[in-house]
Amino acid sequence: MAGTLILGKNEFKLLDQIGSGTYAKVYKAIDYQHQREVAIKCMLLDSERYGLLCVVIREINLLLELKHPNIVHLYDIIRRENEIYLIFEYMNTDLYQYMLHNHRPLPDIQVKVYFYQLLNGLDYCHMNKIFHRDLKPQNLLLDTKGTLKIADFGLARDATIHKRAYSRDIVTLWYRPPEVLLGIDIYSSAVDIWSAGCIFAEMLRNSSLFKGDCEISQLFCIFQVLGTPNEKSWPGVSLLPNYNSDFPQWQPTSSLNKYVH
Repeated sequence: MAGTLILGKNEFKLLDQIGSGTYAKVYKAIDYQHQREVAIKCMLLDSERYGLLCVVIREINLLLELKHPNIVHLYDIIRRENEIYLIFEYMNTDLYQYMLHNHRPLPDIQVKVYFYQLLNGLDYCHMNKIFHRDLKPQNLLLDTKGTLKIADFGLARDATIHKRAYSRDIVTLWYRPPEVLLGIDIYSSAVDIWSAGCIFAEMLRNSSLFKGDCEISQLFCIFQVLGTPNEKSWPGVSLLPNYNSDFPQWQPTSSLNKYVH
């Protein structure tokens, strides 16, 4: 899609649509005023999409707080009637697309470089009491210089805001940690560390490590590799809402090496 988008005093040349979802479309564009490539996330807001508005406000507030080389930069927010436009720095691709077109596991040195940047950005989030809660390759953006940046903070949470229970409707299934699958109400930044570990393995394998098709299937995929947890290996696990003493009793694998290479 080519064309011109005028937002107040800002004029953009739309080049291509590079992403779309239920409520938003993302375009690659040229920002004439600043002479730079940008990504414009366009969302339509109406009275029936109150939930979306909450997500947008959360993402904006967090991105305005977080300034780090490994977190995508939000340049501007523009509101026009019932539309909102988020103007981001442009990144060439995401880790999912990069691996998809690579057709083979990434070289170890490249995995180290990307994983270091992911942990660097994640550490900054956690130091600022922010849980991302939806880490996956699609939300890790890459540029041509090898820089990795964490994006899409729509499900992120500020841990300084006290709440009796956190939402369990977080993290795409294949990257969801076992404590969330087992129904824990209060979790920590460890939810992001689990997701990061899954991404690390995926870069080495060029394939997701745990590929369940529902929550119980996802749990069993994890248990088959790491063993079914019990009170000895995980004190308190039997008290979690979704724990079942009748789970199949898998033993942890003797070596993870065969699963990541």
